[in-house]
Order: sequence, then C-alpha cells, then structure tokens
Amino acid sequence: MEGSLVETHSILEAGSVVPPGRRIPSGELWAGNPAKFVRALTHEETLEIPKLAVAINDLSRSYCSEFLPYSTVYLEVEKLKKSLGISI
Repeated sequence: MEGSLVETHSILEAGSVVPPGRRIPSGELWAGNPAKFVRALTHEETLEIPKLAVAINDLSRSYCSEFLPYSTVYLEVEKLKKSLGISI
C-alpha cells in the first residue's frame, strides 16, 4: 500500500497486503493480510530469490495469456444486453 517499502533480498508471500508505511527489511519473509513477519531467510534462500522471481514471472505470463482475454467478457455481455434491450 501507499508508503510501504519492501527491501531487496526479502520475500513477501503472494496475496499478502503490506499496510501503509510498513517496511519489510532485507532478509525477512513476511506473509498475510496484513503482512506480518514470519521468519528470517537463510543465506541460501536469499541466493534463490532471483531464480524464484524469474519462475514467478514466467508463471504469471502463462496465466495472463490464459485468463486475461476472458476476464472482462462479462462487461461486453452487459453492453450487448443493454444495446439489445435484454433485461435478464
């Protein structure tokens, strides 16, 4: 959220929400809504962060190409129903 900071070499779990003004320090794992400290990362885990970022990016691209074309179809259906005068 606004004013929050996630430092490098830290991990914020997917779906977590960082409250405004919160700082996630380097070398820590945070998760939850609101995000809370879980544990310190090991040196080996911090070395794996770049590989993890690439893997997550690749996965998000595959999901985006799979689901994005359909995510706003309901809006087009609503426009079509309105233009045809269909109330159902």
